[in-house]
Amino acid sequence: MRTAATDDRPRYAVAVRALLAIAVVLAGSTARADKATLAALAPARDARRAVAIGPAGEVYAPDGKGAWVRTQAGGVAEELVTATAVGSTVIAGAKGAPPFKLKNGAWTALNVGLKAKAVLGAGSRVVALVGKSVFALDKGPPKKLADAPPTVNAVVAVGASPAGVVIATDQGLMKLDKGAFTPIKKAPKGVRGLLSDRWAVVDHGIVDLKTMKVIAWPAGVHVVETTTLGNDVIGVSQQGKVVELITINAGKPKAPIVREPVPIDNAKPVVGVVADKTARVAIAMRDGRIALREKGTWTVIEVREEIAAAKPGPAPAESK
Repeated sequence: MRTAATDDRPRYAVAVRALLAIAVVLAGSTARADKATLAALAPARDARRAVAIGPAGEVYAPDGKGAWVRTQAGGVAEELVTATAVGSTVIAGAKGAPPFKLKNGAWTALNVGLKAKAVLGAGSRVVALVGKSVFALDKGPPKKLADAPPTVNAVVAVGASPAGVVIATDQGLMKLDKGAFTPIKKAPKGVRGLLSDRWAVVDHGIVDLKTMKVIAWPAGVHVVETTTLGNDVIGVSQQGKVVELITINAGKPKAPIVREPVPIDNAKPVVGVVADKTARVAIAMRDGRIALREKGTWTVIEVREEIAAAKPGPAPAESK
C-alpha cells in the first residue's frame, strides 16, 4: 500500500525538473543581459584614452594596458545615446532628457532647463540644443549662447568648434554672429545633420561650409558614425559585416577621400569613432568591442568588468 508521500513523489520530481529547466533559461538570459553593451565613445586627445559608455551610464575606462575596464558600479536612469568630453570630463547626451556630466566617477544631470530634452551638439566645442536655444557646456555651468530667430519654427541640429557655432533650422543653416544667429549665405537649405560648424551632412555626402563644396561619399559607402579632426572628417562605413574607415582631407582637393578596410569579424552596429593627431583611431561597437588602429595595425579589444564586491558596512549602532 502506498502512502500519500509516495504517491506525490512522481509529481514532485516533475515539478523539480520544470524548475531546473526554468532556472537554466533564466541563467542563460542573465548571462546575455550581463554582456557589455556600448552606446557611445567619448573622445580624448589620445584615441587609446577614449572612454566607452554604456546605455545606462556604464563607464569603461582605459586601464593604460590596452584594455577598457569597468571598475565602478552605478549609472543613470535615462538611456544615453551620445558622448563627448571637455578635458577629462565626459558629457553624455540622453534620449529625451538633459545631458549628464561624469566627473570623479559620478554622473550628474546638467541644468539646461526644467524637464529639458536636450540634443548634444557635434564638433570639437561641447554645446547642447534645447528647443530653439543653444547652451555652451564647455566652461563651468551651462550657459545660454543664443536663441534661434523668432521666425524659425524648429532647430534640428547644432555643430560647434572654438571658431563658431552653426544651427540647422527649418529655414536653413545659421551661424552665431555677435550673439545672434544669422543665415549662412549660399548654404544648402536642407541638411541631414551637422558634424561641426564647418561640415554639414547632405544626401550621399558632406558640404564644406567654408567653400560650399560638396564631397560625395564613394559608391557602396554607408557612413554610420563620423567625427572631425582639424580640417579632416573621419567616418565609419558599415555595409552588413563590412566596415571601412573613410577619411576626407579638405587640404587635398584632388584626392580628398581615403578608404581603409577595418578587419572586424562578425561586425556589430558601430556606435562611436574617435581619432587623434597621431593617426590612432578607435571604433566602438554595440556588442562591447573596440577596434583600435595604432601604427597602421588594427586590434580588436572586448571591454570587461572588474567591479569589486561591496564591502559590508559596520554593524548598526545599538542604544544602551
